[in-house]
Amino acid sequence: MADRLVRNSSSLRAVPAPDRGSGALEPMPPALLRGVIFISALTALFVAALLGG
Repeated sequence: MADRLVRNSSSLRAVPAPDRGSGALEPMPPALLRGVIFISALTALFVAALLGG
């Protein structure tokens, strides 16, 4: 039983390690997309306020 726990924990630790290496560049596009959505939402609110008077 202890051997199974050790194997499971070691395999779970080994799985995310390649994801960190290969996924190092992946957080950048979602962050840029979030920024673009945020700026466009602010722009839309500003334009709506201008049009509304």
